[in-house]
Amino acid sequence: MADDPNDVVKVATGSFVAMEMYQRELKEAGIPSKVVGLNLEASFGTAIPNSIELWVHRSDAERAAAVIDRLEAERGHLSPEPEQFDRPQSDAKPRPQGAPKPHTHYDADPHAG
Repeated sequence: MADDPNDVVKVATGSFVAMEMYQRELKEAGIPSKVVGLNLEASFGTAIPNSIELWVHRSDAERAAAVIDRLEAERGHLSPEPEQFDRPQSDAKPRPQGAPKPHTHYDADPHAG
C-alpha cells in the first residue's frame, strides 16, 4: 500500500511556544500545518511537558523537517532534548550532642562498650 501524500504526519513535538514558532515559519514557507495538543496544555498546564505536536501533510514532511532543522540550528542546537537533572541528595541528619547511638536488633559484640 502506497503512502497517500494527503496523510498527515507529525514533524515536531515540544512546547507551545516552540510549536507556534515552527508553525509560523512553515506558513511563511508555504507549508500548511496544524498544532495539536492544546487541550492538554490548557487542562493540565505544564504537567505534561513538550506535549504539543506539529503535523503536516506527508507530501510536505521533508520540506517541513528542513525548515525546523534550520530553526534549531539558528537557536544553537539540533535536537531539543529536555534537560536532565540529577536527583536531589540529602545530607545525613545530624545527631544531637550526647544522644545515644541508634538501637539495633543485632549487636555483633555485646561486650563491646
